[in-house]
Amino acid sequence: MSTQQPEIDRTLLATYLADHVAGASAVISRLTRLSQVEEIGDMRAPLARLADELREERATHVATAQDLGLPLSRWKALAAALGERVARLKPNGRVVGRSPLSLVLELEIVRSGLEGKRMGWVTLREHADQLGLDEARIERFVERSRDQAERIEHLASRAREKAFAPHLGTSSSDDA
Repeated sequence: MSTQQPEIDRTLLATYLADHVAGASAVISRLTRLSQVEEIGDMRAPLARLADELREERATHVATAQDLGLPLSRWKALAAALGERVARLKPNGRVVGRSPLSLVLELEIVRSGLEGKRMGWVTLREHADQLGLDEARIERFVERSRDQAERIEHLASRAREKAFAPHLGTSSSDDA
């Protein structure tokens, strides 16, 4: 009796990989921009390093799609990049400059993207045999994603601490 798994729908797999490449592009764009914000000081370098790591992983997704003969939609990546730029236009409660909450919210967005990326690696790991992929290599990406999420959470914790600390002229007692 054979326990052969059903064949993977290659069209859906191409869509799945394209979605992850597009998501990675948006998160990389956000991290690259954040790493250039002077006000966040020593958080800039770890964010730039993370953007570099995600570029490597995005390249791995693209190479995987190419190796499997799957086309990736350029439109999705373009739409994700555009969406990320539009999201920057949100009001932050300040007429000029960055709100202390801006970094908190942006790191939460990055953290969500990292979780989605980790799940993408988990999905590929689950189908590695069928796709002829190196399961151990994919597992390293899963673990790397966990580490990246922990690093972002550490930065987000620092950002929350700063954002919600009492600031001169911003406490509700000033409104009285």
